[in-house]
Parts: sequence; structure tokens; C-alpha cells
Amino acid sequence: MQIRRATVEDAYALASIFNQALEERNATFETEPRSVEDREQWILNQGQRHPILVAESNHQVLGFASVSAYRARKCYDGVGEFSVYIERHSRGEGVGRRLLEALILECENLGYWKLISRIFDFNIASRTLCNRCGFREVGIYEKHGQLDGQWLNCVIVERIIDFDK
Repeated sequence: MQIRRATVEDAYALASIFNQALEERNATFETEPRSVEDREQWILNQGQRHPILVAESNHQVLGFASVSAYRARKCYDGVGEFSVYIERHSRGEGVGRRLLEALILECENLGYWKLISRIFDFNIASRTLCNRCGFREVGIYEKHGQLDGQWLNCVIVERIIDFDK
């Protein structure tokens, strides 16, 4: 398995993987499928500061991890909000862990001091992945949003990036 930065050629795979999660209703509040064109623009607009990494094996993208700005205020420049999405047939094979570990290292090299995310409280696989990668659960946003008419809670996870290893 190779971990690398995403290119526009990955747009179809990234749309497909995200849309799987959207259909399963276990990882995002989003309800509109992503198009290839949308993912192409996303890849182009993220820039060097906000990496999108893909895990690839035998020329197939197995998953992706990305980081985006947490807030627009300057004081939060070193805080990134991350996401990880794995192709459904590749889950449970260590793809997510390899991606998230690579993303942490990439973010450390870019000067981030903290990564955060929100995970549906019932998404045990994602919570376990984050725990194994050194994230801690710091709280719960209750009734954070509705999906299909149901209120969902989100667990807040964070990892301080240790520059003094």
C-alpha cells in the first residue's frame, strides 16, 4: 500500500468513496452525493497547506484522509480539522490507520499543533481508529445536527501534535 497526495486523477475514486459513506449514514451529515467535478475542484482548492492523502494499492484508491482549516481566525492556523473515508471493501484492513498516521506526520511537517474532528457517537470503528492513533475524546456535542430527521450526537476528538518527540 502506498500513501501519497491526491491528484485530480483521483477525483472519481474520492467521490465514490465519499458517496458510500453518505449512503451508509454513519460518517457525515451531508446528504448530497459528490460529483467527480466537485472532487476535482476540492483537490485543486485544498492547496499544500490542507493535504488530501490517498491510500493506493494496485492502482486502486482504497481510502483518503484530509485536513481543512478549523476556523478562519489567525490564532487557529495550527489547528486542522480532519476526515478519513475508506472504501467499504477495504475497511478493517489497516488502511484508515496508515492514512491517519501519515496525515498526522504531514500535518506536523506543515506546522500544525493540533488535529480535531467530530464523529457520530455510534461510529465505533472511527472512534477506535482515532484512539489507536493517539486521539482523545474530549466531549460530546449533543443534538449536533439532524440526519434523516434524527438528532445525532458527535464525539469531539483531538490530538496534540508533539513537536518534541
